[in-house]
Amino acid sequence: MLMDNPTLKLSISSNDIPGILKAVLKEKHWRNFQVASVKLVYVPHWFFNFDMYFESQEGIQTYSSQMALDAVTGRLNPIIVEILKEIPVEKIREISGGEVEKPTIGKDELKEVAKIKMAGELKIPKDKLTIYGANLTYVPVYRAWVSLGKRIVRIDIDGISGSPINVQDVPEKERGIIEVTADMIEDLKTPEGWIDYSKKAGDWISEVAKSTGGAVAKQVKSGAVKWLFTTKPGQYTILTLVVLALLYLVLKKYGIIT
Repeated sequence: MLMDNPTLKLSISSNDIPGILKAVLKEKHWRNFQVASVKLVYVPHWFFNFDMYFESQEGIQTYSSQMALDAVTGRLNPIIVEILKEIPVEKIREISGGEVEKPTIGKDELKEVAKIKMAGELKIPKDKLTIYGANLTYVPVYRAWVSLGKRIVRIDIDGISGSPINVQDVPEKERGIIEVTADMIEDLKTPEGWIDYSKKAGDWISEVAKSTGGAVAKQVKSGAVKWLFTTKPGQYTILTLVVLALLYLVLKKYGIIT
């Protein structure tokens, strides 16, 4: 299909989406979910430059940057702007699949819409903003409808870097004791998880040492921490302390202990 405007080249395969969704939902504490459907959509975006100015004690201050606005919904999309700063992306005119959305916001309307959206985001009067250099470009986006409990949530994943665009729309699941423990055990299966929990344990031990003072503090300073991190008995001690500390926090959170 030949596009009427430049299109950012798709980099993420549909096969990558399940893994991305799993990672995104894990951050929100969702482990059990169903993917109802996924489709690729090319969404028109207005990319534009903006200047803003404000008065301070030092005089008039100015700031310039770039922003993208979804030409269908009018929603600002700063994520895609940051992605394009970090990743060189080829622009193409022909695509082989996917659904193409038509813009509902024209170039003649863009300046006013962009000013209103930016003013609301930056908490400044819109007359302090100047919009210029606009161009329309299509952005590949995977739209996934996911069943979370009794509700269905749409998660948008950009097709260039695989970043979630609307992660703020995904509700965070309240975790029970069993889920917290399962997550902890799962994390401890990886070296990264071990390092993370070991660091937390080290911080916790240091806090205990500071609060108790005296001999305990001196032991921590003189080599106890080294023993904990460099010997097998010490590492097992860390693991035990981590488990006990986390269990204590969970029990306290749920009012089982006070």
